[in-house]
Amino acid sequence: MELIFLGDYIRRRRENLGLTQRQLCEGICEPMTISRIERGEQTPRHNTVIALLERLGAPYDRYFTLLSKDELKLAALQREITSASIQFQQEREPERSQAHTYALEKLAELERVREPDDNITLQYIQSARASLRTLEGSISPEEEIAALLEVIRITVPKFDLERIERKLYTLEEIRIINQIAAAYSNCGDHKKAAGIFSQLHTYVKEHNQELTRSGGGLPLVAFNYARELDIRKHYEDALDIAAEGRAACVKYGHYQFLPGLVHIMAECRHFLGNDEESAFLYHRAYHLYQELGHTINCDALREDAKKHLNIDFP
Repeated sequence: MELIFLGDYIRRRRENLGLTQRQLCEGICEPMTISRIERGEQTPRHNTVIALLERLGAPYDRYFTLLSKDELKLAALQREITSASIQFQQEREPERSQAHTYALEKLAELERVREPDDNITLQYIQSARASLRTLEGSISPEEEIAALLEVIRITVPKFDLERIERKLYTLEEIRIINQIAAAYSNCGDHKKAAGIFSQLHTYVKEHNQELTRSGGGLPLVAFNYARELDIRKHYEDALDIAAEGRAACVKYGHYQFLPGLVHIMAECRHFLGNDEESAFLYHRAYHLYQELGHTINCDALREDAKKHLNIDFP
């Protein structure tokens, strides 16, 4: 898609949604910048284009551009940080500490190469730091909520947890809101967490259906929403959301959430009185965790299966 056609596509998509240029680009770039992009007069950063298309709920699989060396480096660093953060969350020692150290080193490097006006990369850095500090136990869930609200307001200055549907979001912004809801859950405020997850679930289903490459955030949100409903003992609703998330994982290839969703389904089936199906799902989730190397989650599943169904996994 050439620049002039990309700009025209963004303009038509924006106008169809009844958005002004200022509403679409808030926190991402200046209105003058998006005006030039729409007229085909300015070559934008790659991450700016992706962020605008995500807010529009528009597919970007067909959008190709030649990334500069700096943009390639930014993208590579973010992939390495995300991978290390996941490893830090999933592994035991000593791999866990090694992943933590590596993630911090790469975050420092990313901060050095970020351009001063690149709010998108700044938001990613601050979000990743908050997540790592939470996982290492250096901040409380309440402190995490405060930090993440500052992070989301880098690009959504008037963000309101009670009115999530009033704004448009990038996938990174959706992940941050998801983290905020999870932090409320960790504080014990499960009603607040479920309310946030419910709003997010509605948003990604209604707005992100065309984001096929990413799944529009549905696997992530479905996993966390189903888990929250399970905690609140709303087992039938949790089962429905988890099944929806499982289907999205398979459709979009987001297998990192798949074992967790099957695990939730197994627990819900047990509490709904179907232990045969529950046992089948526990075995599936166990082998998926093993294949993906989710050792900590695998340990948790062993405990649940033993407690609920007296199943002993090796």
